[in-house]
Amino acid sequence: MSDYLKSEKVLKGNLQNLYTVVMSLCDAEEKNQVKALEGYKEFNKKLDSMMLLKEIKKIVYTSGSDNLHVKHNKAMVHISFMDLCKTSETSTCLCKRCVMSWN
Repeated sequence: MSDYLKSEKVLKGNLQNLYTVVMSLCDAEEKNQVKALEGYKEFNKKLDSMMLLKEIKKIVYTSGSDNLHVKHNKAMVHISFMDLCKTSETSTCLCKRCVMSWN
């Protein structure tokens, strides 16, 4: 039983550390959009990384349009990523295509 409690404590700590890492990777505009969210104070206080990731995903895919044109926005995000991938050096890109080409 104590192993379970210890594992749960470690998991909670790792998830809180993940929150800090994800927020540090956001640029100023993304941080402002996250901070403007209705439930921000609550999940920031709890360092809830799953809620943070959910809200960032919503921001990225909906572009603030309340779920309008989600499929289009997802396609544009993936296209932008692939364009970024094509312009970066393959040694720094981690997309599946580039990783497979390393071998």
